[in-house]
Amino acid sequence: MRQLRVVAGWTESQTAEAYGCSVSHISRVERGTAKPSRTLAEFYEERFESEGLLHSLLEVVEYSREQDRRRLASGRGPREVRATPGDATAFIDDTVPHGTLMTPGMFFVKTWRIRNVGSVPWQNRRLERQGPRTGPGLITSPRYVPMPDTEPGEEAEIEVPLKAPTYDCSSIAYFKMVDKDGFLCFPDEHQLGLDVLVRVARNRAGHQ
Repeated sequence: MRQLRVVAGWTESQTAEAYGCSVSHISRVERGTAKPSRTLAEFYEERFESEGLLHSLLEVVEYSREQDRRRLASGRGPREVRATPGDATAFIDDTVPHGTLMTPGMFFVKTWRIRNVGSVPWQNRRLERQGPRTGPGLITSPRYVPMPDTEPGEEAEIEVPLKAPTYDCSSIAYFKMVDKDGFLCFPDEHQLGLDVLVRVARNRAGHQ
């Protein structure tokens, strides 16, 4: 959200005044220490023309919070993580550059190449979609994507079949590595993990 505001040339004070809240609230939301309301997200969408991008980000946050609420209600507690000493990954490259223009509902394949730069072999691991895997304005994907077993120093190539949203917008999807038991492999690193960001326009030629 901060990036959208800065690119548009707005200050926190201008944004707070236009929306009708305190500067400190805007600051907390942009730092990630306060949850943005849907009305604030819609304000950023319209004022800074993110073309639906914030909608998809908010869905990821809402989904994660709902999953945590369900775990607490069932007595399971928050999702467990498993940070293994010596386990590390590094991004190499990918296909489908950020902002690639697509037609509504277009099927495509995103490929990432990452390297095992740690000392722990990757065995029986998968990429897990973060947030809902389908919905209005969202990229559709499988929940899990298998990964090849990868020894330290080796590269892994991961292909994910995807479907673009069915109407004009921008949308982003995130994937993170999990082990065979579903634990997040790098809970304190890489934020939301590997991502794919596309723009959808019915008239592609008119938007290039």
